[in-house]
Amino acid sequence: MNRNLLNQHIPQLLYRYTQQAVIVSAMAVAAMLCIVIFRPFNIYESLDFLVSGALSGWIDSAEDAFYLASAVVVIIGVVLVSISRLVMVRSRHLALTYKGYIAWCLVEFAIVALVITTCSASWFHPENTGFVLLFANVLGRTSCILFVPYVLCLLYIIILDKTQQINQLNESIRNEDNNLQRAYVLFYDDHNEMRLSVKREDLVMIESADNYICVWYINNNTVKKAMVRNTMKRIAEQLADTSVQRCHRSYMVNMDRVKVLRRDKDGVFIEFGIEGIFDVPISRTYITTITNWLMK
Repeated sequence: MNRNLLNQHIPQLLYRYTQQAVIVSAMAVAAMLCIVIFRPFNIYESLDFLVSGALSGWIDSAEDAFYLASAVVVIIGVVLVSISRLVMVRSRHLALTYKGYIAWCLVEFAIVALVITTCSASWFHPENTGFVLLFANVLGRTSCILFVPYVLCLLYIIILDKTQQINQLNESIRNEDNNLQRAYVLFYDDHNEMRLSVKREDLVMIESADNYICVWYINNNTVKKAMVRNTMKRIAEQLADTSVQRCHRSYMVNMDRVKVLRRDKDGVFIEFGIEGIFDVPISRTYITTITNWLMK
């Protein structure tokens, strides 16, 4: 793990109770499976559970004692780790780095081993075993059990952090795309390749020309037009929620550019007041939409 990662803050999601509950539960399951399946270093082999007066009355075999002791160890670990994670969530203001989180886990781990040692010394009274030696024994054996769950937990946090960073990056890209869409009108051809980008304020209108569209726009105070191979229908769908509205089966207009709405004997027309741009007719199908837009 590089230094840059060690100095980064852990994801804010880890300060949620639900997230910590998932981690503690996963660690408990992983620890129990590790004990039952692998039995690291013949754990508890040195402790004779059957000589314990508290257990000898209802424990029939060393195997039963093994499972009981395993369950007790896991329960103790879950309770202590749950308390530790509750404190961690309540201490979110500390803004732990990965380095701080690893240190927290080591202290957490040492406390679990200390409590298990105390319980072992109190319940089973192993002969000829001092507390320090028993603690070292339990610490080593507990390390074998919890090493994999803790590593998996750390990997989960790193993956969670990277996923969150990717989501934030994607969100940033989407916001930039939305800002670009608001500032510019992008025209794609029938192969979905961008062919033209026009500032929204400079776009005047779009004219249908068979399998092409003709884009009329202003550049350096001069009227220009460009042809893009696409259909009016697809362009209308793309610009449905913008100020570029369809007014005729063959025309779309930038409503922000409309100067006059004129009705005469030949119908209703839009005037832009721009030299070189002709008046655009409005068909009956779109007259209500255009009128409502202008009244906003």
